Amino acid sequence: MTKADVFRLLLVGADCAGHLFDHSEISMWPPGALDECRRINLVRPAPTGLTAPCPLCDDHHIEAVTVVDERDSDENTLSRFFIWCPESLRVEVTAAMCQGWEVNAEGLAGVLAGALGLPSARPVVPGRLWHLGRMPWRKSTREVVLAMRLADDDGGAVTRHIGTGGRAVVFVPHRVPSPSSWPGRVPAVISLHAAASFTDEVVNLDAEAVLEAIAEADRLAEAAGGVSLDARGKGLVRNQVKSELKSHLGDDALVAAYKQHGSYDKAAKALSEQMGTKISRDKVWRAVNRAGGIDAVLREDDSGSVGRVVASQPRDRAKKNQQYRK
Repeated sequence: MTKADVFRLLLVGADCAGHLFDHSEISMWPPGALDECRRINLVRPAPTGLTAPCPLCDDHHIEAVTVVDERDSDENTLSRFFIWCPESLRVEVTAAMCQGWEVNAEGLAGVLAGALGLPSARPVVPGRLWHLGRMPWRKSTREVVLAMRLADDDGGAVTRHIGTGGRAVVFVPHRVPSPSSWPGRVPAVISLHAAASFTDEVVNLDAEAVLEAIAEADRLAEAAGGVSLDARGKGLVRNQVKSELKSHLGDDALVAAYKQHGSYDKAAKALSEQMGTKISRDKVWRAVNRAGGIDAVLREDDSGSVGRVVASQPRDRAKKNQQYRK
């Protein structure tokens, strides 16, 4: 299991009411993954009673914990933790095994706002819906929100707060609700499970996945008579979204450009030309530092593949954009 896998598990858990990650699950995470997730507020201790998985049984059944206080030779109070097992009877567990963890919904909203370059996350429905800000769109803007558990029975009560116009960009952790969940036109709904990645305490969004979701939502709305865009309008929409989203390049592309061009300035210039938007020298510098610095980056003997990855991006985007013109 990798840290990226842990992030996807958290996104699945965020869409399940009351989901708890116990010690048996946390112990399978890569070293340091829990600490990283805590530092950026993706997880928090679960406010539950003391329970722990049985360390002696293969199914790691969860049992209530009994705390026994004892005194040592110096009259200091020591707490010991026990569970009842049908096979082994009384089994001692550690304090760490008694701690459960849950997704910090507010933290996830804040992390997503940062990944989008938006100022903050404002709760609209506590624990279920956050307003992240507005992104430029043609000559106006579009509302961007994070919504959780829209597939639940009460999901309709949440979607009503998003509006009926179908103009919002709605991010969800994992499950995309049925189109019938919406009281009006269906907005662009983007699953973070499919469109986001997690490396070194940084959440990156797949700009192309976001672009495709918005374009597809507009296409369906136009087909239903909800939105009318002429060819020029469609071009303006594509260019605006690309300009906004491509500025959030992942670290891999930034580091790859540095390896190819050998300097922050040249890498930033080349990426700016390729992406059609301004990429700063500092952005490249920060990505290289997160990858371990210049020495660590240059030690990797992959300069040949780097050129192919970076150079392929404009062609890939061109193919997708041609599809939208049809």
